[in-house]
Amino acid sequence: MRSFAHILTGLFRPGKALERAGDAVKWRWIPLALILIGSVLFKTAVSTPMKIEAQSAEAEAMIQEQIESMPEADQRQYEKDMAAAEANGEFTQDQALDTAMQVTSIADIVFGALGALVAILYTATFFFVAAKTWANPVKFTAMLTIAALSLLPNAIRNVIQGISMASTGVWLRYSGLGALVAPSDPAQAPGAAYAVLSQIDSFVIWGLLILAGALLSKTIGIDKKRAFPAMLVFIVVTGLLKAVPVIVSSLLAGAVM
Repeated sequence: MRSFAHILTGLFRPGKALERAGDAVKWRWIPLALILIGSVLFKTAVSTPMKIEAQSAEAEAMIQEQIESMPEADQRQYEKDMAAAEANGEFTQDQALDTAMQVTSIADIVFGALGALVAILYTATFFFVAAKTWANPVKFTAMLTIAALSLLPNAIRNVIQGISMASTGVWLRYSGLGALVAPSDPAQAPGAAYAVLSQIDSFVIWGLLILAGALLSKTIGIDKKRAFPAMLVFIVVTGLLKAVPVIVSSLLAGAVM
């Protein structure tokens, strides 16, 4: 427990925390990963009902708009078909929408937890290779702890946002500074500016500072002249990996509309 408490001081002094943890540092990634996954599940559990409610309302409004744009004869036929389907116990459009939302909520939970693990593995692998090339030989498990520690501010953010949503009943749809450039119409896909800015907030910066402090510590021992270029490459590569799917979905949405 004492060594784990030492690791937690790494939120503010990562170099000292790694030195004080000693050999125990290689196992501390497990409780840190559990904290991160737990925070993701907590936030998802709070936000999912709000997300389903908001997206269901948006989908129903879109369907209603399409119905109202039909000729009156087609509208009456549509209403008659829906009433007949409901009377016969068939799978109606509303039931299909509810099922889709339930599948989405399960996917959010599963991929949220997997995403937390992938983020730890990705960060650890990137800097494990850097340390092996430029600095002291470090065990991969120790680098997993450093990666998990650098992501701990994200866990704090998840808990704060979860508590905020639970207390206000307002779903936080957009991430980071992306909220400043998010489209006013939720039906519109966010653009490239959102893809970049959504990755930036004070907790992400905090995590990067922890990572930089750990790389410069005696435990890792990467020289400043190499640590900062490595950090820059990491930030650019990670930013692109996160931004490209958003940009592609925006382009596809623009092509369809």
